[in-house]
Amino acid sequence: MTLAAVPASWLLASVALAFALAPGLASCAKFEAKKPKLSPPEVSVALAGLPRVGGRIAATLETSEGAIHCELDPDAAPRAVALFVGLAAGRATWLDTRSGDVTTRPMYQATKIFRAVPDAFWQSGCPLGNGTGSPGYRIAVEASANDKLRLAQPGALLLARYHAPPNRIDPHPPPPGEVIGSQFVLGLGNMSHLAGQVSVLGSCGDLERARAIAVLVAAHAREVRVERVVIAGAAP
Repeated sequence: MTLAAVPASWLLASVALAFALAPGLASCAKFEAKKPKLSPPEVSVALAGLPRVGGRIAATLETSEGAIHCELDPDAAPRAVALFVGLAAGRATWLDTRSGDVTTRPMYQATKIFRAVPDAFWQSGCPLGNGTGSPGYRIAVEASANDKLRLAQPGALLLARYHAPPNRIDPHPPPPGEVIGSQFVLGLGNMSHLAGQVSVLGSCGDLERARAIAVLVAAHAREVRVERVVIAGAAP
């Protein structure tokens, strides 16, 4: 059918529809333009001025069940440690998906420990408290030569690897070799099978307390939280 053969009423209706859709299309474009483009913090910014003992940075997981003292190893995984420190100390920008705000507020405040297997591990660091949240970005796995040995020891602290959400399809799964971003795992057993799949941040002590936390969370006895993560030398 040629344009000349198209009824005038059709042409008028098409023009009217285009005008009707224009505000909506403009709104969509405006929304896309407002979407923040975030990225993990620079290593030099996140770790600036922090004291090191034997190359390690001290970090304390202050939980509702007591403190767990850890040492971070920035030489083995500088980008992963910078992300963890940046989010803990307010040195990283992230997207609060509850409010939609971009913030530098310390993320690990009253963060639920939402997943645990006794004598194996527990997991926290999700801003939504259910394992689906992130800071608005993911980072690549940062493996090192000694990861298998470090993960075999109870107390390994690592960034959590990606898990597909249960009972539904994730429309935006990360490519292989990326981790969620903010979520972290405290290992309580041999986790050497994860070598090459996760970024090892360092190691933690106070393992009896850590194991007791895993038992409470797994039994749903009560909600257990990481109240905050304190980085030695960083402003509170």
